[in-house]
Amino acid sequence: MGTGPSSFSADIAGANPSARPVGGKIPDTRQGSCFDEERKMACAAPGQTYYGQDADYAGATPSYRDNRDGSISDLVTGLTWEKAHHDARLDYYAAESACRQLTIGGHNDWRLPDIKELFSLADFRGAQGRRGYIDDIFDFRAPGSEVLEGDRYAASHRPQMMGQTWSATKYTGTHFGRPGVEAAFFFNFLDGHIKQAPTKGNSKLFYRCVRGPRWGQNQFTDGGDGTVDDLASALTWQKRDDGVSRTWPEALAYCQRLDLAGKRDWRLPNVKELQSIVDYRQHAPALDQRYLQVSDPRGWFWSSTTHGDDIRQADYVCFGACTDVDGLDVHGAGAQRSDPKRGAPASLRGQGGQRDEIRGRNYVRCVR
Repeated sequence: MGTGPSSFSADIAGANPSARPVGGKIPDTRQGSCFDEERKMACAAPGQTYYGQDADYAGATPSYRDNRDGSISDLVTGLTWEKAHHDARLDYYAAESACRQLTIGGHNDWRLPDIKELFSLADFRGAQGRRGYIDDIFDFRAPGSEVLEGDRYAASHRPQMMGQTWSATKYTGTHFGRPGVEAAFFFNFLDGHIKQAPTKGNSKLFYRCVRGPRWGQNQFTDGGDGTVDDLASALTWQKRDDGVSRTWPEALAYCQRLDLAGKRDWRLPNVKELQSIVDYRQHAPALDQRYLQVSDPRGWFWSSTTHGDDIRQADYVCFGACTDVDGLDVHGAGAQRSDPKRGAPASLRGQGGQRDEIRGRNYVRCVR
C-alpha cells in the first residue's frame, strides 16, 4: 500500500477565525476547517446546512510549555507529560512498569495515563500521511515496517497508521467475545481512534507517561429540567437522547434547533467533549445512568468532528458495544470510530481490517 495521504483526507486548519467561543474545560480538538459530506467547504452561517460542526465553535485552546527537562506541561489540564517518543513498543504491563520507574524533571511519580487523560492530547488536525493526531511539541513518529511482522491484520494495515499508545484504562466488557481475556484501551495518534487490545500476549504498543492529579473524572449534577451539568468540564448535557438515529447533517441540525430547559444554544459536541462523559467502569452502556440515559444501550453517538483520514466521515463514540459486521464487540464500549456522514452506503457493509459495522445513522446528545 502507498505511504502518502488518502485522496479523501485533507489539510485541516488549526482555528476558524469566525468560530464562536464556548465554555468548558476540555481542550479543544483544534479542528478549524469545515466540511460537508465530501469536501472541505467555507464554514456556514447560523441557520444554514452544515452549521454547528466542530470548527464553528472554539473551546479551551490547547496550551503547552516545554520545560526543557524532558517534560511538557499542559496548561489546560494541569497534567505534565513525557516529551519523548519510545521506539520500542511494549506490552501493557511492561509499559506500566516503565512509567513507574521513570525519573525526569526531578520527579519519579510518573504513571501510565488513563484513556481520558491520553485523549486530552488528541489533535484533530490529524490525517494519515499529513500529520499525526498530536501537537508537534511532543516527539512522535511512525514505526518501521517491522511493526507488521506477525500482525493478523497486516493486509489492511501499514506502518503509517500504527500509532497505538497504551492507556491505563482496562475494558470491563469482553474482548472479541473471549471471556477471560483482559484488555485495555489505547489511542492511536496516527489514525485518530480509540479501541482496546489485550494486555498480555503479542499486543505491544507505544506508551507516554504522565504525572499530576487525576484529570477528567466527571462530577455530574442533575439539573431537574432534562439537563445534567458536569462540574469537571463546565459543560451542560442533554440528559437523554430522543431515540431517533440520524445522519450527520441531521444531527447537526437537531442540536441547532433544540429548545430545552429554556435554552436554545445547544450544539452537537465535538469528539473530545463527547468522550469526556464515557464511564469506563461500565460497558452496557458505558455511561453513568444515574445521570445520563440512553434510549438504546447499543447506541453510538455522533460528534461534530470530521475525521481527517476520510472527510466523508465524522467521528462517533460507542456507548454500547463497538461491533464488527457480525455483531462481535471488537473495539469496546467507550471506543471512538468514524461513520459515513450521509448514511450507510448499500455497497459497503464493513470497513477497516476488523470490518467495523457501518451504521451511518447514529444517536444524538446535545451539549451547551
